[in-house]
Amino acid sequence: MLDPLVQRLLEQVVDSPVKLHLLLLFHENPRLEASAVKMAERTCRDIWSVTAALEELVADGVMRSVAQAGYHETTFRYAPRPEIVESIRRLVRGYDDPIERDYLQRVLRDLSAYASVRRSSVLERELMWSSM
Repeated sequence: MLDPLVQRLLEQVVDSPVKLHLLLLFHENPRLEASAVKMAERTCRDIWSVTAALEELVADGVMRSVAQAGYHETTFRYAPRPEIVESIRRLVRGYDDPIERDYLQRVLRDLSAYASVRRSSVLERELMWSSM
């Protein structure tokens, strides 16, 4: 059985393996500040999925983006909103247990299949409410 706070975090924020990988890296290295290109190289993932994941983590309040003056590159740093810090701690703690890690990854694979659909429906609702 998955902790309800972790379940909600997975459903609403960390809904893909790429986001989980990035969250774990930044959580372990809270002072890390890196561009999407650097994170793609570090995680051995494609730049497009890493960029999209970082931007969504910014939108969901896990990361902060900082435009570099004089450079055409945005860097990202770990800055979770206070209300999700405990959920992240529980996720990381659970991820340390091999059995729970396996279960978390299965849940995440299931969620990732529907992540883009969920995100687009949320965006449509926000646009609908903002136009009223």
